[in-house]
Amino acid sequence: MGHHDPMQNRYVGDVGDFLKLGILRLLGGSLSDSEHSKIGIVWYLVPDELGNGDGKHVTYLEANSPRGRILRPLDPDLYDELARIVQRRPQTVVDIEQSGVLPPDTETFSQVLDFSNLSPSSQSLRIERRAAWLEGALAATASSDIVFLDPDNGIRSATHRVRSHQSKAIKHAYFDEITRFLERGQSVIAYHHADRSAALPIQAERRMEEFRKETGASPLCALCMRQGTSRFFFVIPSPNHAHALAKKMSLLTSGPWGQLVQQLPIK
Repeated sequence: MGHHDPMQNRYVGDVGDFLKLGILRLLGGSLSDSEHSKIGIVWYLVPDELGNGDGKHVTYLEANSPRGRILRPLDPDLYDELARIVQRRPQTVVDIEQSGVLPPDTETFSQVLDFSNLSPSSQSLRIERRAAWLEGALAATASSDIVFLDPDNGIRSATHRVRSHQSKAIKHAYFDEITRFLERGQSVIAYHHADRSAALPIQAERRMEEFRKETGASPLCALCMRQGTSRFFFVIPSPNHAHALAKKMSLLTSGPWGQLVQQLPIK
C-alpha cells in the first residue's frame, strides 16, 4: 500500500493535512447570513505504526520546492504554521489544535481508536469499545454545523467483510457511524483514500451511490485532489446547508485552489 493521509500523529503536517485544513478554513465562514459555521473534526486517530517508512510527506514545506511554490500562496498562514509544527517534532494533532490554524470555535475529538489490548475473540468488548469511542466523537462535536471525519484510509460499508470491531477496521469510518452525524442535522465531509480500482470519477460515483444507499442522504459532490496521492473528500450536506455549501464548493474550485481540487458532481 502507498502512503495514506493521517490520522497517525507521525503524519501531522503532511501535504494531506495542508489540503484538508485549507479546505476547512475556507468552509469555516458563514453558512447562513448571520453566523459563521462551526466545524467539528473527528481525527479517527490510531496508534502510530512504527518503521513503515510513511509520514515523510513534508518536503512540500520547503518554500522553494516545486510543490512549496504552488501550495504556499494558497494559504500562507496555514503553510507557515504547519512548517513550524513539523520542525518541532515529534508533532501531534494537539499541535494543530493549539496552533490557531483551525477556524474559530472548532470542536475536535482526538481519542485514539485502538483494539490492540483486546483479544480477537473478545468481540463484544471490541464492539463496546468502538461504540463508546463513537459516542465520545458525537459528544465532542455536538454543536458543530459541519463535521469532518478523517479516517486513515476512508469509508466502508457497514456490511463490509471486515467488521468495525476488527483490528484492521480502525483506519476506516463506517457508514452507520456517518449516519449518526447526519441524523442530527449536521453536514459531513468524509475523507477517502482513492485506490486503483477504477478511474477517479468512477470511484467517486460508486462511493456516492453507496452514500445514498447506506445513509439515505444525498452527497453534494466529491472533491478530488491529486497531490502526491489521490484523495477524495465527500461532502454530504444537511438539507439546510445544501445551498450554502454548494456555493462554497464552486468558490473553492473556481478560485486559486481549483488548480488542485476538482469537483466531481453527482450524475
